[in-house]
Amino acid sequence: MTFCSRYLEGFETKHNQPTRNDDSDESVACSDDECTPYLFPHVGKPLGKPRSYVIRGLTKMQAHRYVLFNCPDINSYLRTHADEIRRTYRQGRVTPKIIERIQNEKFHEWFRAHIMDLERKNGICSVNNDHRWLARGPIGPAKRYRAFNTRGFRFRPKHLDGVTQNSGVVLSAKTSSYTKSNDANPILGDLTYYGRVIDIIELNYSGQFSVVLFKCEWVDVVSGKGVKKDKYGYTLVNFSHLIHTGEKVEHEPFIFPNQADQAYYVDDPINPGWSMVRKNKPRDIYDIGEDESAGDIEIEPFHVSHLGGMSSNANNYKQCVRTDVEGTIVDVDNNAFNNEG
Repeated sequence: MTFCSRYLEGFETKHNQPTRNDDSDESVACSDDECTPYLFPHVGKPLGKPRSYVIRGLTKMQAHRYVLFNCPDINSYLRTHADEIRRTYRQGRVTPKIIERIQNEKFHEWFRAHIMDLERKNGICSVNNDHRWLARGPIGPAKRYRAFNTRGFRFRPKHLDGVTQNSGVVLSAKTSSYTKSNDANPILGDLTYYGRVIDIIELNYSGQFSVVLFKCEWVDVVSGKGVKKDKYGYTLVNFSHLIHTGEKVEHEPFIFPNQADQAYYVDDPINPGWSMVRKNKPRDIYDIGEDESAGDIEIEPFHVSHLGGMSSNANNYKQCVRTDVEGTIVDVDNNAFNNEG
């Protein structure tokens, strides 16, 4: 009954109460589909009373650009903008690297002007309502949070880390790279980034919807200066070598909360300045495996290890040892034992 009560929905028991890292935001709970943002559904729950945070300049542009570039609905506009860039260059003069640089710098401005032009020519109804507010960009001061729960993790900014580490993040992403400065085409590959959350902000898009972002400091994994493997195969990172610090237009310090896995970093005494990466598992999520034969395996209690690969003695009694307590050697009369059986 206790086991079943953990998985029954709609029945309130002491076993299905909210978890410690509950990420259901009651403030947006609504049965009407219109209450759920179309472009950016809520992916977690902020904790604590938010503080006002004035975001401006390069940081505001980078945050807004990340939202645009990671919204599937905007891909068609990105392709239209890329086509216009190609038409402004002579045949064969434009490369993907040039298009990428121009879109990093100008797309948010072009998108705003493009949407407003469509409204003037075809009327307001010709443009998706969410696209209209998204094109205008975030308004007013942003909100800043002290913590955020998502996908079973609780994240805090680095400056609020106490006894426990809640700021570490790990992100796997496809990255375009160039082997030479004059390469025409980028090479796409999967790359794992390691970093720490330094800020949790919420952008307000004209009061129509909002987007939460993590601003992070990222270890330099592109050049390899900030990451390496030790002789045991563990990943080590060095936070004195950073990338995407936000000082340049092309930097991307922001991510969505649902893109991040959590990790903590253990200082390596043998390699000063380096830390070992250890990934966290979400609370209240259990990996029960997918092996069909797992049901035939008896789970042993405590820390039990079998000597000699489950070898048995002459009387077919398996020899086991528990490693969590000190053992005591006892002489047993096998004949007496057999007689008792």
